[in-house]
Amino acid sequence: MEDLQFDVGPTLQIQYRFQKARFDCKHLLIVMSGFNSPDPTAYDFTTTLHHCHSAILWIKDDFNRLPAYYLCQGMDFAIEAGVSALIDHIITTVNPGRTSIIGASKGGSAALWFAVKHNILNVIACVPQLHIGSYLANSKWQETGRVMMGSMDEQNIARLDALLPQKITADRQLSRNIYLFTSPEDEQYTTDIQPYLPLFERYQNFNLVETHSRFVSRHEDVTRYNVNLVLALVYQFEDGITP
Repeated sequence: MEDLQFDVGPTLQIQYRFQKARFDCKHLLIVMSGFNSPDPTAYDFTTTLHHCHSAILWIKDDFNRLPAYYLCQGMDFAIEAGVSALIDHIITTVNPGRTSIIGASKGGSAALWFAVKHNILNVIACVPQLHIGSYLANSKWQETGRVMMGSMDEQNIARLDALLPQKITADRQLSRNIYLFTSPEDEQYTTDIQPYLPLFERYQNFNLVETHSRFVSRHEDVTRYNVNLVLALVYQFEDGITP
């Protein structure tokens, strides 16, 4: 695994990690990160994916020491364009037979966004936020919201809220394989997941994994509880299997 930097321009650099494929695996896995503590910009799934044979690209959501949902600062979407350029660069360099993308929470939102934009067919999204603006405005990540929006007013909140639903609504690649992990115990379930299930149900292979367990009582519990199932999916993707 190497720590690398992708220079988009004189003022925008994107940090990433890359692991070459093992054996004869022709699969690329792109990993988007959620919020972490104490470092909100830390990479996700670094040790979890230790046994994968895939080429793996971890993209760091770190722009001036704050996350940006891989999207914007001051409603300037140069970050999103830069992340897209990095994904294009890695796909062109690796030339995989298959590509998948995974993320949890903030990373799940990013996984859905960039899957649609780059026509990535396999998507694992754990508890994504569909209403990005409202979540930032009403969570402990308000500083991230202020930097992303410039002015955290109703107009900018509504604009960020609309981004991902509009992206999914406009998607015409309905053969995408989407695995959405959620739980009614997640406080965001009724606002960010349940209203949008009809959008996801248009996909020919949409899989809703809804967790009911006494060990899951919060948003952050869902991904941890389902790690084994997430890994089982990734291992199958590596061999061209999409259950």
